[in-house]
Amino acid sequence: MEDKSATERLAHWVRDFEAGAIPPTIRAAALERLKLSVLDAIGCAYLARGSEATQPMIAAQGDLGPGGPCTIIGGAEPAPVTAAVLLNATLIRALDFNDHLAMDPNDGARLGGHPSDVLAVALAVGQWRERSGAEVLEAALMGYEIFGRAQKLLGRGHSWDHVTVHGLTAPAIAGKLMGLPVDALADALSLGAAHGTTPGVVRRGALSSAKFLAGPMVLQAGTTAALLAAHGATGPRAVFEESEKGLGRQVYAGADMTGLSAPLTGRPMVEGVTIKAYPGLDTSQAPIAAVIEARKAHGGPADEIAALTLTLTDSPMVRRQVEDPALKNPTNRETADHSLTYLAAVALLEGEVTEAQYARALWEDPRVKDMMGRVTMEMDAAWEARAPGAYPCTARITTKSGAEHRAEIAYAPGHARNPMDTEAVAAKFRRSVAGHMDEARAAEIAGLVAAMDQAPTLRPLMEALAG
Repeated sequence: MEDKSATERLAHWVRDFEAGAIPPTIRAAALERLKLSVLDAIGCAYLARGSEATQPMIAAQGDLGPGGPCTIIGGAEPAPVTAAVLLNATLIRALDFNDHLAMDPNDGARLGGHPSDVLAVALAVGQWRERSGAEVLEAALMGYEIFGRAQKLLGRGHSWDHVTVHGLTAPAIAGKLMGLPVDALADALSLGAAHGTTPGVVRRGALSSAKFLAGPMVLQAGTTAALLAAHGATGPRAVFEESEKGLGRQVYAGADMTGLSAPLTGRPMVEGVTIKAYPGLDTSQAPIAAVIEARKAHGGPADEIAALTLTLTDSPMVRRQVEDPALKNPTNRETADHSLTYLAAVALLEGEVTEAQYARALWEDPRVKDMMGRVTMEMDAAWEARAPGAYPCTARITTKSGAEHRAEIAYAPGHARNPMDTEAVAAKFRRSVAGHMDEARAAEIAGLVAAMDQAPTLRPLMEALAG
């Protein structure tokens, strides 16, 4: 297919993708990991329904179109498919608690971003088109693969946000579940890519709702592209290759796009996923865990602490976060969950970081502000060799008497190299949905997700998710 464009080659790859072609042992492990991400994403969505941050989006549901075939997680009213994609992806993503892609499991390359955002597309289109659970999981597995491959090609040394890749993941998943022919798939992918580019400003400085809405809005547009392509709408097939204005020049600069449609011969990208232990950005997971451990070693009151020093890996992303003045003094939840200073201070004072601390707006608490003033951060290039592909941390508490207490976390709880087991993910899910349902219903949902690959349709699961 040397004469085909990148979207045309990817369309053939999407059409031909079959989970059954993956070696059985690898496939079984990948699907189990994926089902854990599905359960985790559902839990994150329920938890987000109680957050002030998501209330404007929940309130807007009626304005996005009445009725429809799709369930909104935790909601009483159904919605059209594209509205369901937007709303469910927003709920999954809003608290920065859903999974993120730590690394390529084949070469260990550090990646990033939140692949479980795409589950909103798989669930909505799968429900609408009455696909089996196995078909929905296969489409999601494929979406995770495209997400990781596109992340590697997009890179981080530019002005574009990582959610840009959802311009490919959404039309691929939607088109696969809709059974689009290859030409319509190519047009859907071309339209999605053309309308998915998102500037990195959504994740800079004092953060807004755009931080968590950026991905859902691209996913909604990509799903719309598939719906339009099904009815004959066409897209710019040379969206990457056009020499002056193509994405290969402007966004995916210099990338070899043939990697998008290469055969899947190794471990699927889902095996590089981290399921987070704490609601906060990926680079905060090890620092939070290290601070909690150092706090235990200290064992004394907080007013005895003179300083907290975090030694972090010297990566461009961590350095930018450390140097960003807005992240040193957050004024809202969106900025707080990206502030290493705030998260470290809360972990030190309270011994945990949960949604409860965000609900109390602790960034306004004088006690937290004071502790934030005692936090310093430094870089250590040696960390990269010791914990490649991770965001490790050494936390050092220094007391006013001069005593020191240290803790070191190379791979945070839940990291792809230190993954949560099934029970740990189930426990996180139960904590997340507490207050939204009783234990029996939580157990029912967990059981339906665990047996998803055997379900003839998504109907029982989606009915259980309705508010």
